[in-house]
Amino acid sequence: MARRMKVSDNMTKIDTMCIEQGISRTELAERSGVPRRTLENWSMRTRLPRDVYQLYKVAQALGCSIEDIMEPEPQEDGQPEAQDTPAPEAQQESPEG
Repeated sequence: MARRMKVSDNMTKIDTMCIEQGISRTELAERSGVPRRTLENWSMRTRLPRDVYQLYKVAQALGCSIEDIMEPEPQEDGQPEAQDTPAPEAQQESPEG
């Protein structure tokens, strides 16, 4: 019998979607063809998903897009990368204006 995952603050988007859909990692592995151990490594963040084809298969099994399950990569300080933030030089006014 598969263990039920419980929602926590530090869960991956994949785990959160599994809980929302009521499926286990084992079932996701069967539906997607991605090994359960790979999904567990992604979940524990011991490995980051790099294979676009595997991400695509997981997204298909969850009925979403790859973008829905991707997470920003942490920077060296441990914080996730800021998204949609203009570069500092883009925020400064031009000297002509």
